[in-house]
Amino acid sequence: MNMKKVLFVCIHNTARSVIAETLFNSLAEAWRAESAGIEKAEKVDEKVAELLREKGLVAKEKPRTLDEISLDEFDLIVAVCEEGSCIVVPGREIERWYIENPAGKDDETYRRVFAEIEEMVRQLVERLEGN
Repeated sequence: MNMKKVLFVCIHNTARSVIAETLFNSLAEAWRAESAGIEKAEKVDEKVAELLREKGLVAKEKPRTLDEISLDEFDLIVAVCEEGSCIVVPGREIERWYIENPAGKDDETYRRVFAEIEEMVRQLVERLEGN
């Protein structure tokens, strides 16, 4: 049986979508998550990698762009950007979470955003897997 897949998207795939992907994969059993960004970025945000390490989790090595994946592989697409126009995929419904971009902001903002994503991911896993 093929696992169902969710794709988390934000602008650069360095913070919000990486947090969502990593947390989702640590909680879900029947689904897998991947993440990607609209624009190319060099590396995952160091503060994000640090927050994930605090939870015993490892952030992905390198951000990816939407060009590097096939959207057809995914059963669900979740945009985690505050920008309403963050991603548009013709013919696909996109769940939007409108989460603030912590990049370049203080540690408190990173922690708040992390906690917000963690809660939303937990709810999403419960909704998708029903446990």
